[in-house]
Amino acid sequence: MFRLMSLLGACALVGACATNHSTVAASAPPPPAAAAPGGATAAAPKVNRLYLEDKTLTNDEVKALLEQGYKPTSRNGEIYYCRREAQLGTRFEHMTCHTADQMKEITREAKDLAAEKQRPSGCTSQGASC
Repeated sequence: MFRLMSLLGACALVGACATNHSTVAASAPPPPAAAAPGGATAAAPKVNRLYLEDKTLTNDEVKALLEQGYKPTSRNGEIYYCRREAQLGTRFEHMTCHTADQMKEITREAKDLAAEKQRPSGCTSQGASC
């Protein structure tokens, strides 16, 4: 008897949750354009956007930095590319910021290191000292 009552209670709870979700979705506010009566649109809040122009990097280089999680910011009239990085040995993150020239240098060094690691090293079959 207890199993039957708990089964009925669970079914009632699932049914109540299912109807609750559809009620919440139906009570969502209409889009801002349709909210104003008489076809007049309400004025949207004005967003101040800051456009940073960096002549040091190409569009492809900036796109690559954005894909890596960097965000451009302006400090003292200079553009920095910043992202949060985890510190080794802790769960805390710290903000790392670099200028465009520094980012170019970091990218160049990373490519050089990758190329160096891919080159064969040590004894080769043509070497006389092997």
